[in-house]
Amino acid sequence: MEQFLKNHRDAFSVKVCADGFLLFTPIMYDGADHTFSFHIRENESGSFTIDDRGQTLSYLRENCDPKRYAAAIDAVCRHYGIRQVDGIFYGTLASYASGQTVRTLYKFLGAIHTVANIELTMELSRSE
Repeated sequence: MEQFLKNHRDAFSVKVCADGFLLFTPIMYDGADHTFSFHIRENESGSFTIDDRGQTLSYLRENCDPKRYAAAIDAVCRHYGIRQVDGIFYGTLASYASGQTVRTLYKFLGAIHTVANIELTMELSRSE
């Protein structure tokens, strides 16, 4: 159990950059050659903006035609309250004062996971 906890604690790392920090995760999608990382910066309101650094759309382009799934990707964005601008997915994380920062981080990661696996998601919805 101790090794599991140590590995989990060590799974994420952070690198400070000029306008915030980069969060490196252990997330690696099928066929990807790198783990996914996210850029986070604090807003004046105390909340945070997070983006995927364009990695999700790049991953999709390597594995399928994302234009084929544009409507589904837009639906995912609306559902999770994220947006795509110039190939980068953006979300907002709640402020520390709200006590919801981590919850909203995992919600964003869930959105990105859904988009990155949109081909499978669509296949599953057709089989129902």
